[in-house]
Amino acid sequence: MTRFSLFFGGALLTLASVSSAAKFYKWVDDNGVTHYDAAPPQGVQATEINTRTNASSDQDSAIDALNAKREAAARAKATAEKQATEEKRLETEPEAVSQERCEQHQQNLDTLKNKPIVRRENPDTGEMEVLDQEAKDKMIEETQEALSKCQAS
Repeated sequence: MTRFSLFFGGALLTLASVSSAAKFYKWVDDNGVTHYDAAPPQGVQATEINTRTNASSDQDSAIDALNAKREAAARAKATAEKQATEEKRLETEPEAVSQERCEQHQQNLDTLKNKPIVRRENPDTGEMEVLDQEAKDKMIEETQEALSKCQAS
């Protein structure tokens, strides 16, 4: 009886592992969206996903990459909208815009000279980064040059 129980239990475990190893397919549509399904779509190249191991799929990295693309697109759109608004304002109120820019340059210069650690947003990633001394010196030079143009006008 014990051998039969062991044999029967082993057979059940084998059948359970085979039945839980269903086939799934992954493909990317024309919009760059990754899809997963039990049946591959017609006319689209799909990759079979291994569900038998505990190895994680690349879905997390695909989601992270997609989110990074979306965030970059949103930042680019916001920057473009801000620039368009600034250009319209420059056409209607050139003196006020020029004055605001000069005031901002002065504030930036004060910050660069007086703060030991200066952070800025990386335009590519949107993450905050600490400026090293070389970058800080370069920004001070550029800001002083911009301020000299303000005082000349």
